[in-house]
Amino acid sequence: MKNSITAIIPFYNSNTALKSMLDSILAGSLIPNEIILIDDGSDDISSEIAKEYSDSNSCIRYFRQEHSGVSAARNLGINQATGDWISFLDADDFIEPDMYSEMIKAVSDGSYDGCICGYYTHKDSVITPYAGNYDSPLPSAKILEKMFTDDNIRGFLFTRLFRSEIVKAHSFNSKVKMCEDLLFQTKIFSQADLNFAYVAKPFYHYVQNESQTTAPKNYFENGQFIYKPSFDVIKTFVHESYVDKNYNDIMEFSMYTLITQYKKSDNKAALKSQIRMLQHELKSTPCRNKSKRRYLYQLCPILSFNFIRLWNNL
Repeated sequence: MKNSITAIIPFYNSNTALKSMLDSILAGSLIPNEIILIDDGSDDISSEIAKEYSDSNSCIRYFRQEHSGVSAARNLGINQATGDWISFLDADDFIEPDMYSEMIKAVSDGSYDGCICGYYTHKDSVITPYAGNYDSPLPSAKILEKMFTDDNIRGFLFTRLFRSEIVKAHSFNSKVKMCEDLLFQTKIFSQADLNFAYVAKPFYHYVQNESQTTAPKNYFENGQFIYKPSFDVIKTFVHESYVDKNYNDIMEFSMYTLITQYKKSDNKAALKSQIRMLQHELKSTPCRNKSKRRYLYQLCPILSFNFIRLWNNL
């Protein structure tokens, strides 16, 4: 069986983080046959870093496009990929040396359509491993459910290895800016009966840097909650209740984040506007078994901060 691997890495102004990712790949016990770097119109030194690595490593191919978003960049990578297996990585992260060797080993008997592994999260100087105990193979229906309900699997692309022909039959929706990876996989796993191996080891390091976790986030674009477009399409493929619950969980966590930022921010007007819009979204979205927190978010979101803190201290 052929086991060549293409790793697709889109990046935009990744600065020196891209170097860490590439060094971790090249230090691996199994290096992908092809590493495709898609420069999404960067204007920092990451472009030069990518070119230097491409010039000095025959397995690395560099492409540049006008700034069009991660979905367009991944689609370009898919079109250029020649490997039997395709892996998607994020430029800001890094991997364990045995990630690819262990994943290829798991699918080596030829009966699997892909592989899923565990991962680490890096946040606020805390490293948390995620890896479950699942019997292989994991069928499409099980993967679909766990993408919305299980932290050990979720909808992350970076813990997956796909047969190339499966990925090439699909494309990322470039009109969707959030959860595009979840939407992409929902289409794949809802339309085909696939079997994936699972490796119960965390190999991927998902790094949430300080700017990602502390910078104020705009949850609305043109008056629409940024997660809504992807979930509107997802719901056309999967009608299970866990999709609705996941969307509601995202809204509630987004409200918590906005209120926390509001309490600390000097620019409260912009955040208050977002809070009001999200309050409307929560009111207009059906939700089973509403929590007390949810009722407070719908009735008095800003005041809810003090009420929730009081409850937690009881």
